[in-house]
Amino acid sequence: MDGDDSFDDPIARALLGQSAYERVRVRRRSLFKQHLSHKLALQSAIFGVVALVLPLAMTLPSSTQVLFPGGDPLSSTPKILVLGAYAGAIQTVAALGLVYVGYQRLQRDEVMSEGEAAHLLNVEDAATTMSLVTGAAAVVTLDGFFILGHAGQDLLVKYITAGGGNPFASTDIPVTVPWVAIPAAILAVVLFALSRVFRRRLPA
Repeated sequence: MDGDDSFDDPIARALLGQSAYERVRVRRRSLFKQHLSHKLALQSAIFGVVALVLPLAMTLPSSTQVLFPGGDPLSSTPKILVLGAYAGAIQTVAALGLVYVGYQRLQRDEVMSEGEAAHLLNVEDAATTMSLVTGAAAVVTLDGFFILGHAGQDLLVKYITAGGGNPFASTDIPVTVPWVAIPAAILAVVLFALSRVFRRRLPA
């Protein structure tokens, strides 16, 4: 060691700093140790993947389009979009949880108690697990079926005859591709912007 004062240990800095949130965060065990801004950026990317369902639906081959009610992927209500609505709802609830944590830190980061900080971290962990595990799996499944649709009707027929059922069959729940994709695209932009704000204003 040469006694260089520029040496910086982020864990020591957090433990010795004024933020109870950072002190509790570095001491607790968690699967998701990333900065809050990074988690929001990941959520933004997941919403972006949800929004991809629109161009995927618009470019489906005609042999797959006939499997949709009325042969129209955009205006029909296929049952696979129920999963899309579910995925969007999960991601939205998780995003609200993370934004709540970020807002509380902006308002009270240097005055909150360690008990309050632990509560915020519980909310953050629950929201992150909901988003990156449960929600992400639903999103991958949603887009996966539309990607499968680009392989053409033959492959889908094999899936259906194997007992999978037609994922594009009609459902009574009024959910269309634009109703899922457009809000997802808007939320992707909003969450990315918020992730940059929290990155600048909250300690790493």
